[in-house]
Amino acid sequence: MKYWILFGLLFILVAYLYFQNNGLKHTTYKLSLPKAHSKLKDKKIVFFSDTHFRNRNSHTFYDRLIDEIEGLEPDLILFGGDIVHASSTEMAVEHAKDFFFQVGKIAPCHVIYGNHDIESSRMNELQTILKITGVNVLDNKATWVSFGPSSVGFWLMGLAEYQSSLQIKSDVLSKISLPKDGSDAPKILLAHHPQYFEKYLEDEKKRPDLVLSGHTHGGQVILPLVGGLFAPGQGVNPKFDFGIFNSEKYPSSRLILTKGVGNSTFPFRVNNRPEIVTIEFE
Repeated sequence: MKYWILFGLLFILVAYLYFQNNGLKHTTYKLSLPKAHSKLKDKKIVFFSDTHFRNRNSHTFYDRLIDEIEGLEPDLILFGGDIVHASSTEMAVEHAKDFFFQVGKIAPCHVIYGNHDIESSRMNELQTILKITGVNVLDNKATWVSFGPSSVGFWLMGLAEYQSSLQIKSDVLSKISLPKDGSDAPKILLAHHPQYFEKYLEDEKKRPDLVLSGHTHGGQVILPLVGGLFAPGQGVNPKFDFGIFNSEKYPSSRLILTKGVGNSTFPFRVNNRPEIVTIEFE
């Protein structure tokens, strides 16, 4: 009898962990951007991050992820970094190519690199395959994203830096160029590391109204009343784990931090399902 109880408990645990790793969650934020054109209202962005492609990825999971994104009917798709795992193989890069080729057919897609991408031995291959897929890589660049008339849109900036560099730099957006009149338009920044949120806002002319980040995987384990347990670069009980945050110094600027869709070194999520974020402009 004891063995049946143990077997039952083990089955429940395995089923729970499987659901936590594979049961996609959809989170919606409705917000407005300062100085935004009225016609930006009702435009929809799908934001996700941290696919961490590697050999053992489930093709079924990523097929469902593509279906979920397509079903949301986004006007724009943004990705927050860590396409592949740092120890990825050639096969993992091919998986990433197939995935982003499909995503790019749904809506215009803009991508940044994360720390795993930059540290990967497959970085050169990754750069090549992303060009093939047609997605736009914002490697310390800015682009004007418009919807219909050219005046209806915002500046989208993408930051790609080693974390060690971000720690010591006083002007973390120095490699990103904006036109002289760029500060008068709404701005969104894709930046992988959320712990530098306040540093991203220090340049008045480039200060983003909205920062979109990943990296933390929601703290991997989410404890009731506590939040995320651990995040790289922040340690135990991180300040930035997941959700939406307002800047303490510049209250009009916000950070949306997704839990991501993949796993890094630790293979399980607890109370922390993979997440797709939708941003709807009001």
